[in-house]
Amino acid sequence: MRAGHGVERLDVVMGEAMGGYADRTEGVSGTLDPLEVHAVTFADDGHRFALIVADLVCVNSDVVESIRSAVRDLGVDSCCVAATHTHAGPESGCVPGGATTPGSLAERLRQAALRAVTAALADERDALLDARRASVPEVGGRRLLSDRDTTDVPVDTLVVSSPAGEVRGVIVVSPVHPTVLPADNSGASADLNGGIRRALRADDRWIVTATGAAGDISTRHTRRARDRAEVDRLGLLVAERLAVMVPPAGGRPTVTDPSAGEPGRASVLPPVSLRVELPPKRPAEIVAALTAAADTQTAGARNRSVLHQGRRIARGLQAQERTQAYEIEIQAIRLGDVTLVAVPGELFLELGEAIRATSPVAGAPVIVLGYANGYLGYLPSRGTPATYETLVSPVEEGSGERVVAVAARAVEALGSPMAASQFAVRAGTLVDKVLTTQMDAIGRAAELVAGSIAAGGVLQAFATGHSRAVALELTGRAGGLAAVSMLAVKDLVMFGGEDPALILDPTYERTPGLAERIYTLAKPDPADVFLIVSNSGINAAIVEMAQLARANGQRVIAVTSLGHTRSPSARTVDGPHLADLADVVIDNCAPAGDATVELAAGLRVGSVSTFTGVLIAQVLAELVCRRLLAQGADVPAFVSANLAGGDGHNAALYERYHGRVRPVEP
Repeated sequence: MRAGHGVERLDVVMGEAMGGYADRTEGVSGTLDPLEVHAVTFADDGHRFALIVADLVCVNSDVVESIRSAVRDLGVDSCCVAATHTHAGPESGCVPGGATTPGSLAERLRQAALRAVTAALADERDALLDARRASVPEVGGRRLLSDRDTTDVPVDTLVVSSPAGEVRGVIVVSPVHPTVLPADNSGASADLNGGIRRALRADDRWIVTATGAAGDISTRHTRRARDRAEVDRLGLLVAERLAVMVPPAGGRPTVTDPSAGEPGRASVLPPVSLRVELPPKRPAEIVAALTAAADTQTAGARNRSVLHQGRRIARGLQAQERTQAYEIEIQAIRLGDVTLVAVPGELFLELGEAIRATSPVAGAPVIVLGYANGYLGYLPSRGTPATYETLVSPVEEGSGERVVAVAARAVEALGSPMAASQFAVRAGTLVDKVLTTQMDAIGRAAELVAGSIAAGGVLQAFATGHSRAVALELTGRAGGLAAVSMLAVKDLVMFGGEDPALILDPTYERTPGLAERIYTLAKPDPADVFLIVSNSGINAAIVEMAQLARANGQRVIAVTSLGHTRSPSARTVDGPHLADLADVVIDNCAPAGDATVELAAGLRVGSVSTFTGVLIAQVLAELVCRRLLAQGADVPAFVSANLAGGDGHNAALYERYHGRVRPVEP
């Protein structure tokens, strides 16, 4: 493995707004210590990863994507951008749910990151990594408690050494809010992280400081003052506990890389990035939190002021009346024996420790970075009492545990053969999502279909484009139901005498009136049920087919992507979408645009709607058959034509549904 480091100063503009404290009134008036942007690159012959850490209160997803796009041109394959969460830097759009980064700051950060990465690439040389952990007392405590609490906090370090064991640099990840300086401070500063850097820095090594799962840990109960001298005192406390100058045993890391089966193997695995949707707080949850917070007795004027700010922010969230889930990225990257997990929010310490415990191999450490690759806000543990953190969190209770579960899957995937394919990892995750969120809807759809078949009806499956694969999965195949008729645009040629050239236009599905001609050719029975499949759910043929079925008294089941349908980036059309017209909506859980893997700026691959759609189709068919059996009804299922007796069995079913079911071409 090779590693390199670069650092650039992040300039501030006098008078610009400062981030972190809601009751701050002054802008930047000067600099207590320079804000910095650090980049550390890790590379082997197959992959190069860059960790970028900036002295900001947060980094939003817009600037993260801008930096990722820019560093690709420098030869960086993947990138993590994190903030130290200093409350003494420029405001960067750090609000619950994230915001747009102020334009001037976004460009300054992008340019500083590019220069730092360029310097890191020039500095790359052979390196060994060694992860260490120290328990540090008297620097931080659980700020949710009104009484003094000086919990020993676990500080992780990633030590970068030369092959001879000489320490070249250290990455420190501290799970403590870097908030020594007060709200009335107007001098730019890295705060506690700057103090740690100064205490550890030496001419022969570089120091990078980042913040981990610090959602409920701060210096509130440990700081003796709120000035630069106190920052340095606490920074020195941390530095004294970190044995970063001690070389690893024998000059080599002592942890065994589980993928290599040998000590110290140099490897940089491509990251696994998983998306997770977190529902916003329900109105009732916000009201309950406001009520509980109103009854909470807190000590000190400052605590009362903070709680008042939390109630104000909670009321702002309430006024938004948001119903759409927040979607964030959880990123895991393997560097030799060490796994970094990046979370775009403020996890509580116990949740960070739960992620660390997901390491699939004993002795292979997991280090959690907070405030990375975007900003959602606080992600409290389930059951946390009403506090500022729970008031301003934009997501429903239990979201922190959901993040832990997704992070565990990302860590596990790094060690599996699937890690070579981001699509394989994400498709597997979406299978879990479909099965955990859509089984109720699939069950209700199965009741409709089973009732229709038992009454002599059939399932009319209609789709256009690649969604036809889902309809085809239900039609005319071994183990499938014979009472399924696939309707398609090609029916106009095969049964309606249209010119084949007419339907070769890829936008033909948007033609008004198309669905009515297909419907008329099919002559569906009133007892039939329609299954209409469309990822976007917006094209004319799809919407009009649903409207026709409803107008003729037939029930409609939709298989669609609610993420796409509700996305502001979706193509705008007038009128209802498929999901608005269905009796049952089954979400295929595909993202807006369908493609799941971004290989480069503007280049996305790995469309998943067919994959999850086929899963839904097969689960639906199984549940229909189970319901028919439970009712004592006949189950008209095909067997393989390549088994003895298969042709005869299937011929009887074709005859039974002759004229009701479209034949499927071989």
